[in-house]
Amino acid sequence: MIWNYILGLVAIVFGIYQAINSVKYVKILQQHGNKTTSNFSAIAVWYSLIFGIGFLIVGVFLFVLKNPLF
Repeated sequence: MIWNYILGLVAIVFGIYQAINSVKYVKILQQHGNKTTSNFSAIAVWYSLIFGIGFLIVGVFLFVLKNPLF
């Protein structure tokens, strides 16, 4: 039961960290992006944001789960 809380909290923290870094990278691209910036940067930002939101959802699910998985 305690492992659900620990893994849920770790997943929530990692998801928040990933989402914050995605937003920071968007701001960097807006300020310093030019013709030499890779076209795949926007795709990388979206996938990292989706990855962070996914970890947030999994973390909340693990944190509020009644029956222990581990």
